[in-house]
Amino acid sequence: MEEMFNQMLQQMKELTEQLQYQSIQLQQQSAQLQQQTEQLTELQEIIAAKDAQIAALTARIEELTHKKNSGNSSKPPSSERLNKPAPKSLRTKSGKSAGGQPGHKGSGMKIDREPDKVIEHRPIQCEGCPHAGACKLRCCETRYEYEAIVETKLIAHKVLGCEACALTGKAAQGTFPRHITGAKQYGPGVAGLAVSLLTIGYMSVDRVQKLLKSLRIPISSGAIQDMLVKAAKLVKAPVERIRQTVTQLPVAHYDETGWRVAGKLHWLHCACNEQWRYYTVQEKRGQEGISDMDVLPNASGVAVHDFWKPYQKYDNVDHAMCCAHLERELVYAHETGNQAWAKLLRELLQTLCHRRKVLQSEGKEAFPEQELAGYLERYDRLVDEGLAANPIPEHVPGKRGRKAKGKFRCLLERFRDFKDDILRFARDWRVPYTNNTAERAIRCARVKEKVSGCFRTKSGADDFACVLSFISSAALHGVSSFDAIVAAFRGNAVGVLFGVD
Repeated sequence: MEEMFNQMLQQMKELTEQLQYQSIQLQQQSAQLQQQTEQLTELQEIIAAKDAQIAALTARIEELTHKKNSGNSSKPPSSERLNKPAPKSLRTKSGKSAGGQPGHKGSGMKIDREPDKVIEHRPIQCEGCPHAGACKLRCCETRYEYEAIVETKLIAHKVLGCEACALTGKAAQGTFPRHITGAKQYGPGVAGLAVSLLTIGYMSVDRVQKLLKSLRIPISSGAIQDMLVKAAKLVKAPVERIRQTVTQLPVAHYDETGWRVAGKLHWLHCACNEQWRYYTVQEKRGQEGISDMDVLPNASGVAVHDFWKPYQKYDNVDHAMCCAHLERELVYAHETGNQAWAKLLRELLQTLCHRRKVLQSEGKEAFPEQELAGYLERYDRLVDEGLAANPIPEHVPGKRGRKAKGKFRCLLERFRDFKDDILRFARDWRVPYTNNTAERAIRCARVKEKVSGCFRTKSGADDFACVLSFISSAALHGVSSFDAIVAAFRGNAVGVLFGVD
């Protein structure tokens, strides 16, 4: 029994040693497993970081390869500096030959009045001929020449008088005209020329001074600046009436662009149509600047503009979106994202625009209901197809914030949410297809900066915008900028636009 008991103790001892050895091995394996788990976690984090870096680099490559520019987005051409792409029109080829089409009204040189001077050219043989007066000459051919003669005059105004008038026997003396107020002054013509060069010519004060001096008009840069200030005061009343008129327009265009004033970024706001233009310079671009302009907040018609969000905050008007901006974004979606719906949607918008022109030429005032319904149904179908092809990205558990929808999804949601505003031109034929009227009106800001630089003071920019409102509206009414400014200096600024002295 004792021997069996000892054997059992020996076996238990061996088993205990084996268990201890296996326990040590398990602990070592557990430590190795823990270490491998930590290494795996670190590798997963590295892989995730690499994936994020690859995604960012891929997006950067895509951005550089298919970069947005003025041809496929709403970026202005002036923002591209020297990296401008080759010009690419949104218009499709019509199949017609280049140049004016049959029936096109030309705008070349025309003889619009009787000649101011007639010069007769006789045969050489008539020179010194004793019978020159006896020959009956006839006109064989007439050719016309437009010539410009720049002439400046120094006019002396003298007041005459006498000690005893022969009629009354009393002393009599003449008086100066009302506009002659000083011993030396510049006439309305000089002031009109200087202000026209500053505004519609976009020249600097220094260049205007040099030009006037070359015409034998001695003048200082301060006097030229004072002429602009005086012109702004003289046209203040008609410009206020322009603002009121634009506010009451059934359809008005709105746009804005940046301007450097007093070393800071300001904004030139414009509200206009085909007959009136009203400009103001504001420190803010958004709703504050739009409200300070005091046009859109009091309007009641249709406001045509781009997708700048502050415009949407005014519920007192109906909104119409510029389809030219949308066309460029559709070009980007099609060319860079291979979005087939974008090309079809752009073609649909162009078809609507072209079809409206055809119907208008036929004397129609609206689309046939069935035809318009077909266009609208196709519009909805294309937008739905685009939304299906660009679903909202799923939320990744554990990541904070919303996942970006993507450019194409956001564009499609705009087409969906602003359908009535985008297609307002199809339902209301007073509304144009684009906002080109306002965009062309503010293009002068870029020309001004390139030619003569920025403004040193806010008051100078305000005066420029005030005079620009006046002469631009006058030009749209067929009155030249020079004639309009001269009329203003003669005290008839209101009459130029509104027919009231």
